[in-house]
Amino acid sequence: MDPRVTRSRSKVVEVTLELLAERGVAGTSVEAIAERSGVAKTTVYRHWATKADVILEAIETCVETAHPPDTGSVRDDLHVLIGGLCQALSRAPWAAFMPSLIDAAQRDPGFARVHHRFAAGRTAPLREVLTRAVERGELPVGLDQDELVDLLSGPVFYRRLVSGDRLDQAYAERVVDRVLRAYG
Repeated sequence: MDPRVTRSRSKVVEVTLELLAERGVAGTSVEAIAERSGVAKTTVYRHWATKADVILEAIETCVETAHPPDTGSVRDDLHVLIGGLCQALSRAPWAAFMPSLIDAAQRDPGFARVHHRFAAGRTAPLREVLTRAVERGELPVGLDQDELVDLLSGPVFYRRLVSGDRLDQAYAERVVDRVLRAYG
């Protein structure tokens, strides 16, 4: 790829993340991205068909993929994953614009796809841990993974998006332990 194209794409992604953190999804436009980055609007559209496409690529550059731990214990694996989610929602750059992405996903099918893809990527390691736990007999066969993912991550997102209470490892462990107790 031409080094100028690489630089332009990189600058657009960098500026998109800045704008998302400052203004949220609704306040981030291709025009604003082009103006701040110094890259022509036509160039932005040459590489990304929609604003949602630019934002998705920007999000993907700043989201670390969590690798599913395999400690041999579903409890310990979940402590690691839910603790990591607490940490990410407290500190990761994408956490600042997560509320606006959720809002945009409710209003725009393009952003609904972005949000779905983002969420699927974030829950994949959790689903792998749950699958292994069923295979090892730690969780029941026929387990509703969607429900369990909701029960494990829902309280964490509630704290981040609604109550604003502290997210830390101790909280993550309490959530995991209570959910696992419910599943026997």
